[in-house]
Amino acid sequence: MLRRTLPVALAFAVVLAGLVHFRDDLRELVGTAPGSGRSAPAVHRLYEMSGPVGGRCADLPGDLDADGEAALRALAGCLDRMWEAALGRAGLDYEPPSEMRLVGTPEEAACGIDDFDWSGIYCSGERVVNVLVERGGEERETFPMMFTLAHEYAHHVQQITGIADQSGPQVFDEAWSRRLELQADCLAAATLRDVHPYLLNDLRRSAAAQSDAVEEQAAAYRDSHGSGASSARWMLRGQKEGTMASCNTWKAPAEEVS
Repeated sequence: MLRRTLPVALAFAVVLAGLVHFRDDLRELVGTAPGSGRSAPAVHRLYEMSGPVGGRCADLPGDLDADGEAALRALAGCLDRMWEAALGRAGLDYEPPSEMRLVGTPEEAACGIDDFDWSGIYCSGERVVNVLVERGGEERETFPMMFTLAHEYAHHVQQITGIADQSGPQVFDEAWSRRLELQADCLAAATLRDVHPYLLNDLRRSAAAQSDAVEEQAAAYRDSHGSGASSARWMLRGQKEGTMASCNTWKAPAEEVS
């Protein structure tokens, strides 16, 4: 019995060792490696068919800080129109978020109550966009909140188009999360580039100047969302080119999504 099973066990061990040794090559071959040009998020038809993203937003008040919440609600309507047009060119139907919730504390959000400090969060199950409008009891500046809203809207688009689909073979790890988040930064910049370009420039430069803090919470955020420098680079791409194709983080080499 031992003589018959030993060769089978040895063969199984050799195959298993080969799979472990060549797992990165196999993941690239089947399109599940981060940065693989074969992966489903990397070859989505939106990149070729959606054309420019964004446009002007005539509904915004002249003084953004006079009523930040009114500015955010006006921008939400503009974002709905921008994404409806972009997805329509690709033959896809756009569905607005089920709710855009402006919250004073994380406990008022539809999800993410126990997550670490955030300025905005998208609840994919409920399809609710949440934006934190206060920080420590103080109202936040309006344009950073507008960018947060545009970023969470980008997550909504990733969800409804299947880019963020977690039912396929794609590996969902921190590298995947960074690509998702940096793409949302890029798409947010694309939607806002004609809305307030000078304020977007200031926000991008602020992101680039962020220090690489070593605190545990800052490191965890960087691991899942990317560094400030990477965020600024992808924001610049979205701002300059304004297309889905320019925001294809899924094909980018690892050093560009760090």
